[in-house]
Amino acid sequence: QGRPPTRQSAGARTPAPGAMANGCKASPILKSYIDAGDTVGICVSGGLDSKTVALRLRLAGVKVKCFTADIGQPDEEDISDVVKKMAPCGVDTVVVDLKDAIAEGAFETVACMASYDGGYWQSTGVGRYVTARGLLQEMKKHGCTVLSHGATG
Repeated sequence: QGRPPTRQSAGARTPAPGAMANGCKASPILKSYIDAGDTVGICVSGGLDSKTVALRLRLAGVKVKCFTADIGQPDEEDISDVVKKMAPCGVDTVVVDLKDAIAEGAFETVACMASYDGGYWQSTGVGRYVTARGLLQEMKKHGCTVLSHGATG
């Protein structure tokens, strides 16, 4: 009561109990990653969810590395755009070339006549396996110890 209020700049605010300096609520799980020196590998597309997850983890003080798969998908004119989209989050993003792996998986799927509902080739479903396997292998090479994904659903 007898102390005059102190004036602080917005950047020098003291976090509330249970909050971090960036204003986010402290998470015991994220704290455990930081304390253990874990590096979180995130599968990203460059969309809002990917950016939100990557930025939230980075601001919490977690070491983050992002990864995206190039399986030759036609919806990406230039796969390096994903790297550009993730850059404002302050994270490094690695593009993993999996075009040969998806081609091999698709050929095997067709050779096995693996189809769904009598005509939908399972090569699309195989893409999920190829992507997960390829990104996990690359994450291990980069020292990632925790897997995350930047997707809804």
